[in-house]
Amino acid sequence: MKRDGSVMKNRLWLLTCLLLGVVALAACSREDPPPAPALPTPMGTAGLSVEPTEAAPQPTATVPTPAAPATAAVEPTTTLLPTPSATPASLLSPADFGQDRNPLTGELVSDPQILARRPLAVKISNAPPQWVRPQSGLNAADLVFEHITESTITRFTIIVYGQSPERVGPIRSARLIDLELPAMYDAALVFSGSSEGVRQRLLNADFRPRIVWPFEDAYFRSGENKPTEHTLYADPDQLWNRLADRGLDDRPDLSPYLTFVEIPPDGGQTAGTITMDYNWEVVEWRYDAERGRYLRWADGQPHLDGNTDEQVRAANVVVVFAAHADDTTICEQVINGQCTAYSTQILLQGSGDALVFRDGQQYPATWRRDGRYDMLTLYDASGAPQPLQIGNTWFEIMPTWFQDPITVSP
Repeated sequence: MKRDGSVMKNRLWLLTCLLLGVVALAACSREDPPPAPALPTPMGTAGLSVEPTEAAPQPTATVPTPAAPATAAVEPTTTLLPTPSATPASLLSPADFGQDRNPLTGELVSDPQILARRPLAVKISNAPPQWVRPQSGLNAADLVFEHITESTITRFTIIVYGQSPERVGPIRSARLIDLELPAMYDAALVFSGSSEGVRQRLLNADFRPRIVWPFEDAYFRSGENKPTEHTLYADPDQLWNRLADRGLDDRPDLSPYLTFVEIPPDGGQTAGTITMDYNWEVVEWRYDAERGRYLRWADGQPHLDGNTDEQVRAANVVVVFAAHADDTTICEQVINGQCTAYSTQILLQGSGDALVFRDGQQYPATWRRDGRYDMLTLYDASGAPQPLQIGNTWFEIMPTWFQDPITVSP
């Protein structure tokens, strides 16, 4: 009986193993369920005080490059803008703006209290295109400054004030121009890091209390499958909350004012398409008469806003020609122990040539900035203010040494 019992136990043991093997085999043959979508995670402090710059617009070597840019399969939407008012507005002096018009756009705001908050100067990446586009928050910005970095690739600083986009990004590192823009617009600076030389200047900047450092909880990672440096975003409402916690979310001093008129001034020349050659990329602005806005193309593709999937648009495109110089005290890129790229100083004080595009028309102009805390203002050949169309403005900062960078066609 003992032996029979033992045999029986062995048989039961073998049968159990067989059953377990079948279950395991079946489990292995099933497809794995798709992973849950990644949620934004709060930022930590590691690695954000200094951020390396890209030597060229190339993706990180260890991550496979997508077959096509993320924007290629997205069709831009065609939201129409409000029609001009029955009595065209003319905003030529501070008194014309009253209490309910945005001094950066001339637009009426639904709640005048919006204008009591601090503008945000947010650093947005523009390269490599397959990792950073579509960027979020471009159409909600009152102003956008596009400028070259220490190479010929471009980067944006957007001024967010009149609107509150759901998020802004991807956020990248500051450059020397970001020591000027927060002073010009009495703004807070939002960025991901910087080279050590730029960081030291930020630590000594007159707007240092208004820097929202990248380890604060207004920032988050998007969780996207791309190089980490292209996944940093921020919530503007939380940025304003952080400023309010410090007692710094105050009404800005925005003077001297820009001027706006709804009716295009006389003397313009037809400018249906503006082509800008930044050497590494060709940008086009094409005027859409139905919407009364210039629409942006980059790399031959419609440039979209990631928050809305709408094509990037501007009421005004202003080309600012400014002197650029290398600051040899600040190294932005080191290879094999040698500095291969110095920081670029863009000289935005004094005056220079400009081109103003609005309503499908081109106007020659002069830009001026007399003092550190003055905004850029625009003047015609007679010295009178050159008015913009009511709405947002893109400032395209061009080096004076670029050869024929602008082509305009009807």
